Amino acid sequence: MLNRDQKTPQPIVSKNYYAALSEEILSTAKLGKDTTSLRRQLYYIRHTKIEKSLDTDALKKTFWINIYNAFYLIILNETKQDDTMYRLKRIKIARSIFSLNDIEHGILRKNKFKIGLGYVTNPFYSGFIKTLAVSKLDYRIHFALRATNLNPDPFDYFNCDEIESQLATVTTDFIKFETEFDHESKKMIVSQFLFTYLRDFGGIQSIKKMLKTIFKKDFKGYSLKFKPYNRIEKKHPIS
Repeated sequence: MLNRDQKTPQPIVSKNYYAALSEEILSTAKLGKDTTSLRRQLYYIRHTKIEKSLDTDALKKTFWINIYNAFYLIILNETKQDDTMYRLKRIKIARSIFSLNDIEHGILRKNKFKIGLGYVTNPFYSGFIKTLAVSKLDYRIHFALRATNLNPDPFDYFNCDEIESQLATVTTDFIKFETEFDHESKKMIVSQFLFTYLRDFGGIQSIKKMLKTIFKKDFKGYSLKFKPYNRIEKKHPIS
């Protein structure tokens, strides 16, 4: 019998295995260490297991953002940095092979074409990718997928228990890092990819509202100007 002052023991909640695996592979890739054994674990995951285990958008975003960023670094060390690296089918998970584009546009953007400003759904993704996709597109994933470009990178990895606050932080950090102002001509100069995926962000007015919230300033009368976004990465030597 419990003492009146004794608290009832709380059940131990185990961490989602797949989320934890994604955290470990990203942390390892950032350190430039060998990820072979971790990649092997990813490959032998069963389709049904990953579908059932990643059963919320929070888990899906955590897992796939970590996997994307990890393999971005891994592929970057193995090939030249250009648009072809995003199309390479090099990511082996659950006995299937994905590209960075599959993860970004198929899973995290919920079956969208890379082109089309986010307005066009791509019907040609596999049934497996459609099953893995988030139920609701979260525009903040665009900043999370570019988080390794921030200096310093705000997180070692994304954690399911903190994913909401982490996405808010990386969005704020990225916008503050990349945005410029021309107050004389009343222009807000932002990265081109905000226009490339315009529908994801909710349109021009939603982008302006986001800037107003982040900078805590009313930009009434300001227009948006989009500048090229150049992703420059530090290569991590694989030991």
